Amino acid sequence: MEQRSNDKPTWRPTNPHDRFCRQTVFHPLFASDFLKSYGNQTLVKYVDLDHLQEAPTTHLSDELKEVIMDASLTTRLLDTNSMTEVLLHLEHKSKPSRTVAVQLLAEAAMSLSFRWILNNRSESGNFVPPIPLMVVVYNGSEDWDGEIWFQDLFPNLPEELRRYVPQFQVFFINLRRFKYGNLPGKPETQAIVESLMRATDGTFIDHLPSILKHVAESDLNEPLRFGLTKTISIYYTLTAKATSDQLAEAISTVFKGQEYIKMIEEIKDRYILEGIEIGEARGEVRGELKGRIRDILALLRTKFNPPIPDEVVIELNKRTDPTALESLVILAAQCKTIDEFTKGLK
Repeated sequence: MEQRSNDKPTWRPTNPHDRFCRQTVFHPLFASDFLKSYGNQTLVKYVDLDHLQEAPTTHLSDELKEVIMDASLTTRLLDTNSMTEVLLHLEHKSKPSRTVAVQLLAEAAMSLSFRWILNNRSESGNFVPPIPLMVVVYNGSEDWDGEIWFQDLFPNLPEELRRYVPQFQVFFINLRRFKYGNLPGKPETQAIVESLMRATDGTFIDHLPSILKHVAESDLNEPLRFGLTKTISIYYTLTAKATSDQLAEAISTVFKGQEYIKMIEEIKDRYILEGIEIGEARGEVRGELKGRIRDILALLRTKFNPPIPDEVVIELNKRTDPTALESLVILAAQCKTIDEFTKGLK
């Protein structure tokens, strides 16, 4: 579902949940209905959600995109007097994160700096920066109240200094507060959100046919319906312990005849479906985990004198959640000693 360039492949997150969000609820095609149906009403009231576009991210390397942000969308304020630009910075989390506000602030700062530099470092007053707004979509099993304020990171901040420290609140969307069978939004939005929720609670296998029926009931044209079915199917193979026959049977609830054959062949050619068990696709996720762990160890070895303690290597290799490893990348970058990193592992 992503736009691609002939010159350079579009960057995609390696974490399957983040990747799915970027292809669906963070994509301009679906983000409008998602934010209207699940987002804060203040956002709906003041921001034009009907004309969302992907924001340029050339100021970020692929490595920084992996750590700092999932997606950025550009639009404008809903007013009649100006065309004030709004930058929505969107991040998906499957675990509560105390430092998510730091991620979003970092992306906002780099985006604004990039715009300012492109404007020839204007000091004439002609540069009007876009308004940065932060959105976190949470889809985890742990409790998280979602009251995310940047200044909460500084519990010992003296009151007289408070006015000099940046402060903002994050728009928080907790998908776990919604109930199956009563999900808001268009059918395609319901299919996307239910996929995220089922992937988290382990019920994806039994409910994929009903999820794809939402897609079939949508007003999407055939190519978009085809594309969304493929995106959900790939997400399913990476997060559920299912066989290729189960996936093929679920797809048959949406596509018939030649459409079904075309759909199966498309997935077979690109994502190893027919005749190969999904366990191999899950091996791809494990390979992703190992790659992330290698990156963390390389960063630690660069900062501190090798060798890294065995307990750190052993503890890292126990990790099975790619999203949890993201916070450890940030910890590795911020820690001042290897002992500080070791304590953060526990």
